[in-house]
Amino acid sequence: MKLAIFDAFSGAGGDMIVASLLDVALDQDDLVRIPEILGIEVRVKASKVMKKGISAWHVDVESKGGDTERTFREVREILSSSELDDQIKQDAAAIFEILARAEGRIHGRDYREAVFHEVGSDDAIFDIVAAVTGIRKLKERGYRIFTTPVRLGSGFVEFSHGKYPVPAPATLEIISESKIEVIHGGEGELLTPTAAAILAYYSEGTFRQPFTVEKVSYGAGDREGEVPNVLRLILASAALHDSIVVIETNVDDATGEVIGYALEKLASLAYDVAAIPTYGKKGRPSIILKAISSLERSEEVAKIMMEETGSLGVRIIPIHHRVKAHRNEEIKEVKIGGKKFSVRVKRSFPDGEVVKAEFEDVKRIAEETGLPLRKIYEMIRRWIE
Repeated sequence: MKLAIFDAFSGAGGDMIVASLLDVALDQDDLVRIPEILGIEVRVKASKVMKKGISAWHVDVESKGGDTERTFREVREILSSSELDDQIKQDAAAIFEILARAEGRIHGRDYREAVFHEVGSDDAIFDIVAAVTGIRKLKERGYRIFTTPVRLGSGFVEFSHGKYPVPAPATLEIISESKIEVIHGGEGELLTPTAAAILAYYSEGTFRQPFTVEKVSYGAGDREGEVPNVLRLILASAALHDSIVVIETNVDDATGEVIGYALEKLASLAYDVAAIPTYGKKGRPSIILKAISSLERSEEVAKIMMEETGSLGVRIIPIHHRVKAHRNEEIKEVKIGGKKFSVRVKRSFPDGEVVKAEFEDVKRIAEETGLPLRKIYEMIRRWIE
């Protein structure tokens, strides 16, 4: 498995993410090309700097028009009307939606009416699109994105709404909806809302298994302090196995509806779930409810299993490791009945390539078109081939 780990021991800004991707998944031509495609007026300069003895790329982005306030709708229009690759458009729009939803929750209004201040300016739009461009290239090369626990900073920060404690309210809202782990502490504001949204969108969390380092890249910020103000990007590889547990319990007094609902809730947390018919004591028909989970989520899975079934206890059985096929997921545009649909497609490589469309997307298309599910599967398969 190929890993791209953003090691944010000194926090992260949008410009730091872009800088860390230089010579890894971005080049100087990308930095020139992106503003032209977007039609925004920014000056971009990339240079090597020293941060506490560490040589790092620094990307300086200056908006010619100064700070510009834009609505969420206006930013989406800039993206959709550009000549960017469709996947980059989708990812960038999704990241701005994360920012808009955070603003909406803070101010108690519809996120679609959100007004971006600092994050709506040309330089912020450039940071997000450039970061997306680089990260998409990594994902296309088979890398999965992870983060180490991100340092947030401390103190207060001033922006358009006034003076607020670090982390900024928008940053907290964003990470609360993500898999990112954080550490409070450090000098000043170390994690910006822009960087938080980018990492929240892509990061699968903290990678806790052994890995082998292949390449290290550093992206510098503007701050000077006791700790080098750099974001470290680690490209690595890990064996295709991980540690898992099997969580199970015997249930002989629950209805089929209760078991079905429990399976549904467990499926949102576990890798796999099953209900196995059996016979219990005194010949009573019963069910062995079983879930396969990561070690980190085992207690959460066990808690739901007991709450939903009324079981007095569950068994958590450690497994040394499981061997996994290499797999990735991508979004494909397919045309069915004269209409375009987005479909998540999963590819795995157990022994040759296996391609499978995501069931929920196939179901949605079947409901919209009125065609049988099996026909939609076949049409998608032919379209992909």
